[in-house]
Amino acid sequence: MNSDFKSMRDIKKELERIDKLTDLDVKEYADTGGYADRIAKLSKDDLKPTQLRKFFNAIKDMEKNSNKWEDLEMNFYMLKPQLANAVGRKLVPPEFYEIFIELMEKVDRGTDEDKINNFRVFVRFVEAIVAYHKYYYPKAG
Repeated sequence: MNSDFKSMRDIKKELERIDKLTDLDVKEYADTGGYADRIAKLSKDDLKPTQLRKFFNAIKDMEKNSNKWEDLEMNFYMLKPQLANAVGRKLVPPEFYEIFIELMEKVDRGTDEDKINNFRVFVRFVEAIVAYHKYYYPKAG
């Protein structure tokens, strides 16, 4: 892992190298200087906290209400157009959207059990982004 990411593009390129989210060690995305920390820091004020919370809450609801991939698949994929809409409304920066989509692409890999395990990493990853974003921008939202 490279903790000297200069841009969201650098992070996206790094994430493109992995096959599925379970290939990531928790330290790579949750530790200080890890992916989530850098994504939050680089998002600055362009990422509205209410939007970030909205997507995080939707993801947490999926996690609570589903233990099978087939139960959450539809809601999971509906996040993509919702995110696209938020970018169009300038509530989410396009760079964040591209990283989020890259992460989502890494969830739908392997067997249904693999997908659920990837989804659980996705939830923890986004949770770390939300926490670091609040740390860097406590007064925003």
